[in-house]
Amino acid sequence: MSDGAKVFERRMEMLFLLHNVKETTVPSLANYFSVSANTIHRDISFLSRYAPIYTRHGMYGGIFLLKGYKSDLKLHLSVDEKDLLEQLAEKSNKKDARLLRNILHKYSMPPSDV
Repeated sequence: MSDGAKVFERRMEMLFLLHNVKETTVPSLANYFSVSANTIHRDISFLSRYAPIYTRHGMYGGIFLLKGYKSDLKLHLSVDEKDLLEQLAEKSNKKDARLLRNILHKYSMPPSDV
């Protein structure tokens, strides 16, 4: 996977994370993604152009997603995640395989026409 794809995936995951938790900190994100605080600052600067993300310094500081913000973000599986779920479905009992295939159906990227 190219460095650009890794950056894109990290930023998208960061956006999904903020969408779910609404607030976090730079050290927390840096630890979670195993990158430097400077990388997180660059990522947040980039993402704030496309989503209502803001930062606040001080005792109650952090990285926040504007309250009430709803997006049409769709979470998709990476190729590796999709492959793993397909392998697990093949080795699972009928009930679990059906659940895994439902997850694959819900979260797999739509086929590209290119």
